[in-house]
Amino acid sequence: TWEQYAEWEQLGREILEQLSAAVAAGADPAGEEGKKITALHRRWLTVTGDRYDVQRHRGLAELYVQDERFTAYYDRDRPGCARFLRDAVIHWAE
Repeated sequence: TWEQYAEWEQLGREILEQLSAAVAAGADPAGEEGKKITALHRRWLTVTGDRYDVQRHRGLAELYVQDERFTAYYDRDRPGCARFLRDAVIHWAE
C-alpha cells in the first residue's frame, strides 16, 4: 500500500541517518546503537508483511560490504556505514 511504501521510505532515511551518526561517534556495532539500527533494518525488511528470516537478514547485510553498489549506497554520506550495518546485523539479528 502507499502507507507501507511511505513507512518503508521513512525507515530507510532513519537507517541512513542513524548509521551516519553512529559511525561519526565511533559507536560499536555490538552496542546499543547497533541494536537500534538492526531493529530498524529488520522493520524495513518486513514492512510489507514479509516473514522475517534471520539468515536472509544476515546474508543481505553481508552483501552490503561485498557488493560495491550496496557499499556506495550506504557509504555515500559517511564511509564505514555499510560495514557498521553489516557488523550490527551479524551481532544483533535473531
